Amino acid sequence: MFLRFIVTAGIIYLVYRLARGIFLPSAKPPDEFPERVVPIEKEDLVMDPYCHTYVPISDAYRASINGKTVYFCSEECFNKYKAEGKSSDQ
Repeated sequence: MFLRFIVTAGIIYLVYRLARGIFLPSAKPPDEFPERVVPIEKEDLVMDPYCHTYVPISDAYRASINGKTVYFCSEECFNKYKAEGKSSDQ
């Protein structure tokens, strides 16, 4: 009789766990950050001499002024810089 009670209790517990797994969401939230760490690529920033905005060097507009490479955030800023006469040689 006691053995029958233990087996019945075990079956009820297994059915409970199965139903809980199917109908209720997992108690453990999904991992927001994966195990794999992605390195952040570093890039130098340059300052636009006209509007003083910092831009990544790969996105900057390049111009040669007096034999020196100068970086701008856009061609528009370069043209404004040139129009103000801040550069003597383009």
